[in-house]
Amino acid sequence: MTSGEWVNWKAALLAAALALSCHAAVAQTTPVSLPKPLLSGTTSGLAWGIYAGRLTSASLLEEGQGLRVGVPAGASVLGTRYDAAQRTALLTYRLPRGLDARSALAFATNQLQLQGFDIGERSFPTASSARAALSRDGQGLTVQTTRQANGDTQVLYVFGAAAP
Repeated sequence: MTSGEWVNWKAALLAAALALSCHAAVAQTTPVSLPKPLLSGTTSGLAWGIYAGRLTSASLLEEGQGLRVGVPAGASVLGTRYDAAQRTALLTYRLPRGLDARSALAFATNQLQLQGFDIGERSFPTASSARAALSRDGQGLTVQTTRQANGDTQVLYVFGAAAP
């Protein structure tokens, strides 16, 4: 390779690197559109939404859209329910291969950590149940997961719980 070819090759690599970095910067500033939530509301000052599909990391990291939770890839949502008196939202889903309570809790808390929540206390009262307390900006949230006898997974979000 001649020195002129070498300079052209380096210039092409630099141009490609700049193009990629510009594309990444544009991608980071472009708002992520979310599908319509199955259930949503505002509880104890926290806007939230439960989605049927798996949410991407980009959609979870997006600022200003309130708390967002979804289900693992391949899961079928069986139902959602909100109890205003108890300040709770319940999500029930089924995965073809099943999911134990600890794994369901890990999935749910990972989504919340990506949105700025810190995990406090975790407990595993039985083999089929798990619980974690989380907080963000002084707001508490508790997540309880239960694996039902039929293999369905229930995730209960308790809004406004004492911050850990």
